[in-house]
Amino acid sequence: METRAVITTKSAPRALYAAGLLVALLVALLGAWFVSGRHDVRMRQHEISQAPRIAAEQRALDLARELHAELEALTAREVRRPYFHYQNLIHDPKASAGLNVSPSPLARGSEDKLVLGYFQLDAKGRATTPTINDAVPELSEPERLADHRAFRDQVRRDLSRQLAPTVTTTGPLVAEVGPTPRPRSPRPRVRPEAAPLSQPQRTQVVEIDPNVYAQNANPNAVYSQQQVRIPNTPDNLQQLRQAPLLAAPQVPATTPAPVIITISPLEWRTLPFAGVPTLLAIRQVQTPDGALAQGFVVDRAALTSWLATRAGDMVAELHLDDSRGAAIAPGWGLTVEPNARTLGKAADDARAVARTFLIRFIGIGSIATLAAASVLLLVMRAEKLARERSQFAAAAAHELRTPLTGLQLYGDMLADGLGDPSKMRDYARRMSEDASRLGRVVSNMLGFSQLERGNLSVDAQVGPLGQVLCELAERAQPALDRAGAALELDVTPDLRARFDRDALARIVGNLLDNAEKYARNAENRTIRLAALHRGDVVEVTVEDHGPGVMDRTKLFRAFSRGVNSRDGPAGLGLGLALSISLARAMGGELTYKPRDGGGATFVLQLPYA
Repeated sequence: METRAVITTKSAPRALYAAGLLVALLVALLGAWFVSGRHDVRMRQHEISQAPRIAAEQRALDLARELHAELEALTAREVRRPYFHYQNLIHDPKASAGLNVSPSPLARGSEDKLVLGYFQLDAKGRATTPTINDAVPELSEPERLADHRAFRDQVRRDLSRQLAPTVTTTGPLVAEVGPTPRPRSPRPRVRPEAAPLSQPQRTQVVEIDPNVYAQNANPNAVYSQQQVRIPNTPDNLQQLRQAPLLAAPQVPATTPAPVIITISPLEWRTLPFAGVPTLLAIRQVQTPDGALAQGFVVDRAALTSWLATRAGDMVAELHLDDSRGAAIAPGWGLTVEPNARTLGKAADDARAVARTFLIRFIGIGSIATLAAASVLLLVMRAEKLARERSQFAAAAAHELRTPLTGLQLYGDMLADGLGDPSKMRDYARRMSEDASRLGRVVSNMLGFSQLERGNLSVDAQVGPLGQVLCELAERAQPALDRAGAALELDVTPDLRARFDRDALARIVGNLLDNAEKYARNAENRTIRLAALHRGDVVEVTVEDHGPGVMDRTKLFRAFSRGVNSRDGPAGLGLGLALSISLARAMGGELTYKPRDGGGATFVLQLPYA
């Protein structure tokens, strides 16, 4: 009675534990990397998307500083400017002590590109400009006379009533500019501001010679005494300055006291001018003949053009609100915005950062996943190998124990003279069959060991294939008969092919042994061994009437069998794996095909000779 060892292992749970551990580790590492990397990507995207705006804010600050420097220089020049430069004709104290007037430095218009025009207002609200002389029209600036008149008319309409000075009996000169604005509470700034537009100024008290003052107070009268009337053209202005006077002033016997002129600090204001808020500077002059308000208007168009040329591809804009952007003057702010193209490129770059991170994450994640899968595969293969080795050890022990048991039993009977003396030859034959079976198992094991080491070799030569097959059938016939199987031989003795005798004996022996084992429960236990010449090959077939092969995917794989190991007969699962390797080593092939009507058919193809 045969006993079958059943080996149970826990390799599957180990593989599952390894898979769970790898998955958890992989998810934890990739998840932590994704979270931290996504945070870095968002910070980087924010930096990239905000970079144009930060650059624009910095550019606004730089422009505000540059414009501040321009306005500071303008303020410094105007503070030093004598009060009589705001009229058309002046007497320059440095030129001559006699009667002498010449055009003002401002008679031809503004010397500064940011100044739209200069003006002067008296206590009666009358407006005059240095470029126009109503009493002597030929002295008016001729090139842009219409523009100068339009500017003076605009000053009369928009500024005269607000800035016309008045004289008080108890205090200094003041200007009628409406109610005093309420001081604005300081607001928090998110960006640095430009420096204050100008440093605090002091009221100027100027002492002027009475003769100088008199000539500057009545320049047209002085001019009318000049002998030569020179047209106010660019080529003749220098001649006008050098023209002699009709009479020299009478020098008094005693030196008169100097004339005191009081000039207030220059103050920046924002007032409507030509329908738009405009930045202007105003100062107040107290003379013996009355109060004057002098100032100039900043050209907003020139200011905008100045900013545009320095803003580059950005958009600079002035605001009547010094809380927006960088402050450039009281009540005025400057902002710079990046253009749409720069913002679009920044948005594209921000998206590219996220896209690059995702591509990198997916790539590295895929590599990590493949690496984890490879590790898991190695673990599974190691577990599978351990399981197969365990199964192989159990199967090998069973395969070896069965013939050894028979050899020991019949050997003891023969040695002790037990049993029926008439069956001594039968006992000896059974011992021979068990020895052959044991030799076949050992041969398969040695052959598979050689196959794994790569030193399995055959020596295929042309020989009588039919004759060798007949010998192998004759040798196997007794064992098959005692097992209850019938062998049907269909081989032509003179059939020749290229083969190795030992390799052919192993293959045919394994095929016949399998046919006998797996067809033991079949009604028809006939095994057919046939050989047939087909073209360039000789086909050696072994057919049985058993259940056939249920799983063909692992049929020729080592330690694998075509039936359930628990329901089928015992075996190592090495015979077919070794047989197909030997067949290919001889230049042939071993295949399986189901037999019509049930059963299995194995076909060995060998080169025909």
